[in-house]
Amino acid sequence: MLQPKQPEASSVQRRKILLVGAEPSIQALVSTFLTTMGWTCTVAPDTEKAPSALQEETFDAVVIDLGRSEADAEKVVLKIEQIRPSLAGRILAITNGDADRAIFELMERHDLIQLSHEPLLPQLWLALQESVVSPRARELSHRAMQPARMIFDSFRFPPPAGVRSSSSAARHMAFQHNKTIIDLSIELAKGAGGMSLTGQVLDHDKNRKLDSLSVVLVNGAGTLARTATNEFGEFHVECDGPQELSLEIRLGERSWVAVSLRKLALGDNRMSNRLAGT
Repeated sequence: MLQPKQPEASSVQRRKILLVGAEPSIQALVSTFLTTMGWTCTVAPDTEKAPSALQEETFDAVVIDLGRSEADAEKVVLKIEQIRPSLAGRILAITNGDADRAIFELMERHDLIQLSHEPLLPQLWLALQESVVSPRARELSHRAMQPARMIFDSFRFPPPAGVRSSSSAARHMAFQHNKTIIDLSIELAKGAGGMSLTGQVLDHDKNRKLDSLSVVLVNGAGTLARTATNEFGEFHVECDGPQELSLEIRLGERSWVAVSLRKLALGDNRMSNRLAGT
C-alpha cells in the first residue's frame, strides 16, 4: 500500500505531469493520487488538446492512454516528441489488456513505458520514480530503437563482395547493426512519384530465425506502410516516395533497428537519369 507523503513546502517546485486522453474515472484517480503524493497533474481530455498544453507548460512526464487506434496514438506520440524532445524516455503509456500487436510495437519503437489498467497506481508511481526522480538508470539502459550504419551505397561505392548487384534503375544500399545486415534495393516508379523498397535481413547467426520480423516504413507524420519478413528475411514495401523516410525493423523483443533513408536524394539527377534510361 502506497502511503501518502506530506505536502511539499510551497517554496519547492512540484513535479508536473500531463495526463492525456484518459477516461474520466482514470483522470480523477490519477489526478487525486498525484496531488496526494505532492505532485501536480494537468489533464488534456483528448489528444487534440495535448499539443497546446505542452506548448504552454513544461512537464516532467506525460501519461497517455493509447486506446485502440495505432494511428491516433502514433500521431500524439510524434507530436509530443516534436514539441518536447526532452520528454524522451518519460512518456508513460496506459494500454488495455487486449491492445493489438501494432500498439505494443508502437510502444517499443518509441521507447514508451508501459502501464496497464490493473493495478495502475503502483505501476504509475514506480515508473515515475524511475524515469523522473531517478532518471539515470533509464538514461543508461538499452534503448528500444538502435540506428543502423550505412556500409554501402551504389551511388557512391562499388559493391563489396557478397552484396547483391543492383540494376541500373535501382539504388542499392546496405546497412549494418551488430551482426545484422539489411540489404535494400530502392526503385522509383516512372512518372508516378511512387517508390518500391525490396530488402532482406541477413544475420551471421545461422540458427537465428529471420521470418515474421515486423518492418515499418515511417516518416515524420507517422506510419506509411507495414509488412513482415518471409522465411528468408525478405520484405517488400511501397509508398508515394516522400524524402524523409526511415525503415524500422524489429529484431527481437524491445529490440528495433532504424534504417535512416533521409539521404536518399530522390530528386537527384542520377536517379532520374537511371529511371529515364539515359
